[in-house]
Amino acid sequence: MNVAAYGSEQGALTDSLARRAFLRFAGSYDLGARVRYAAVEPELARIPAPRRVLDAGSGRGELCFAMARRWPNAEIVGVDFDEVLIDHANQLREIHFPSREIRFVAAQLPHHFEEPFDVVVSIDVLEHIEDDTALLRSLYDVTAKEGTLILHTPAEQQRRILAEFEDHHEHVREGYERETLATLLRDAGYRDVTVRPTFGRLGALAWEGFALARGGNGLAAAALPLWYAFGALDGLRVPAHGIGLLATARR
Repeated sequence: MNVAAYGSEQGALTDSLARRAFLRFAGSYDLGARVRYAAVEPELARIPAPRRVLDAGSGRGELCFAMARRWPNAEIVGVDFDEVLIDHANQLREIHFPSREIRFVAAQLPHHFEEPFDVVVSIDVLEHIEDDTALLRSLYDVTAKEGTLILHTPAEQQRRILAEFEDHHEHVREGYERETLATLLRDAGYRDVTVRPTFGRLGALAWEGFALARGGNGLAAAALPLWYAFGALDGLRVPAHGIGLLATARR
């Protein structure tokens, strides 16, 4: 599992030498992104090399580039509504993967595609979408027969350990109960649905400490190595309970 390399390509577009060095050698400094990828990566490893891959909600393109390194012959499409992020991702593609079939498209979700995808991923998007049923049905429609969906979203019970945080105003719901999410996926048409927790106690503690550090808390900033260590340890086992949910399903 190459968690450290996740997001390493992002350093190409930063002016900070220190940040560029950190990204190049350690990967993404966003602890939440690292913990999520540690959960997603083993699911990707189980999938035979696909022909076409969709990232619905691709952001800066970190996951698309990680999948491009895993599957060098796959066509990869990232979609996001934020044109600034899409432009950023396309610049990185030109730098790191100029000859690869990777493209980033600015579009609202749900979005219609002409051809299906063997793998569809959507990471921390569903909680932003008012009509989550419509989004899941659109993802099902674009998943190829026998194709795989990998989806991550916050859990409904966001238990805090260190501190309370302001609500995410861009979220239309806090998260999902485990069985509720599984039912939504089955109702959309998916089969072989599994939903398991992510961000166990160590992962949640790491994320909260990191968030406090980014918010200017000096003690939390001094403990950053500890938060990164907790985040790495969290990825070594599947927690019994967590503040995130990872779903996998087949069409």
